[in-house]
Amino acid sequence: MLSPLRLAPTLAPIALTAGTLLATASPAHAAAVPGPGFPAHYTAPYLETWRSAEKLTELHRATGLTYFTLAFVISNGSCHGAFDGTIPVDDKGWQSAVNGLRAAGGDVITSFGGGNGRELALVCDSVETLKAEYRRVVDSLNLTRIDFDIEGGSLDNTEANQRRNQALAELQREYAAAGRRLAVHYTLPVNPDGLSPNAVTLLENARDQGVDVGVVNIMTMDYGPDFDMGKTATTAAEGLHRQMSGIWPAKGAKELWGMQGNTPMIGVNDHANEVFSLADAATLAGFAADKGIQLIAYWSTTRDKACPAHGVTAANCSGTPQNPHDFSRILNRTRPHRPSAAPHWLSSHCTSWMARTCGWRTG
Repeated sequence: MLSPLRLAPTLAPIALTAGTLLATASPAHAAAVPGPGFPAHYTAPYLETWRSAEKLTELHRATGLTYFTLAFVISNGSCHGAFDGTIPVDDKGWQSAVNGLRAAGGDVITSFGGGNGRELALVCDSVETLKAEYRRVVDSLNLTRIDFDIEGGSLDNTEANQRRNQALAELQREYAAAGRRLAVHYTLPVNPDGLSPNAVTLLENARDQGVDVGVVNIMTMDYGPDFDMGKTATTAAEGLHRQMSGIWPAKGAKELWGMQGNTPMIGVNDHANEVFSLADAATLAGFAADKGIQLIAYWSTTRDKACPAHGVTAANCSGTPQNPHDFSRILNRTRPHRPSAAPHWLSSHCTSWMARTCGWRTG
């Protein structure tokens, strides 16, 4: 979705790289083993799947993060999904990496869509073929959670949104009948006061089709004007909470907070005037703990280090002064490492400043 405030929001393909025991060698197309599942509150940042699967192992070892969101499964040009549109979801490297992370007590969410790739509902022309392709991806990776990053023009494609929601509702019912649960997340662009009308319409359609939406995850980034990015992440969440109470009026306030996710772009956003600083990360972490928000994610794990120069948007670093993995330490709620001494500049005022077009995939 492109609203006046967001100007050019894009959540580019992302996948993760973390794993303590992620073996690098495995039989070709090894089956993914079942995972241990997810706690009530967790951190699962994005990892770009066009990077080496070994990144998952590296990041798990370096940060202690145990949950990741793999981005993105998109069309390979037909009604067939692949990581970044080119890498099979049963790729032996990624299967091995996921198995290793699960052996270490972690798990993955796989995200479909993103800012530039074609989500499968835009390509598959029937509910049955779409459902079958979603099932193939879920079964290949033994997933219990899948995410749909729907933004830009895709938000206004009512036929695709209807087809996706109908396929997901049927798939959830079929898995439930077989004794399995499949959680569905929607990741959506947001304004400082909540979702735009087309995003609300998508969620209302999901509800009407019978989708059990587990998380509404907002991309708290790339608004355009100058904002205090930590504070704006919280006002957007408060606005979303009010909207969710209208979409699901039978759910109480605590349950609705427990259905939220919040995903900033760490460091310099695509608009260089917007900077999500370490102080902003601390603001979001405190707010999420206070409200009981289910998911914290961020774009992206591979950017969690300083660039050679500050104030730049880059694919592989944050553009802000930091030590390696500082954002992970602040935002990790599941198995946090004991943080090192805070840099002297963290206590000072940090000006607040994610995406495939402008830095998420430029390196």
